[in-house]
Amino acid sequence: MSKLAFALIVLIDGQQQEVSYWADILRCNQFSEFVEFGHTYAKEKRYKKRQSQVNITAYCKPVFVNANTKLLN
Repeated sequence: MSKLAFALIVLIDGQQQEVSYWADILRCNQFSEFVEFGHTYAKEKRYKKRQSQVNITAYCKPVFVNANTKLLN
C-alpha cells in the first residue's frame, strides 16, 4: 500500500541530492525556499526579496511512497 507524500528535490550544480519526504506541502515548500534562497532563520521577512543561490534549485513535488516510509513534519 502507498501513501501521498511531498518530495523535496534539491539540485546543486545540476546534481540531485538525497530526497526527503514530507507529510505537509506547506512545510516542504518552506524548506525548499530556505534552501534555494539561503534563509538562515525561520522568521526572516518574506517580503524581503532575495536572489536564488547560484546553482541551487529546490522544489517539492507530490509522490506516492511506501506506507512505511518515514515522513518529516
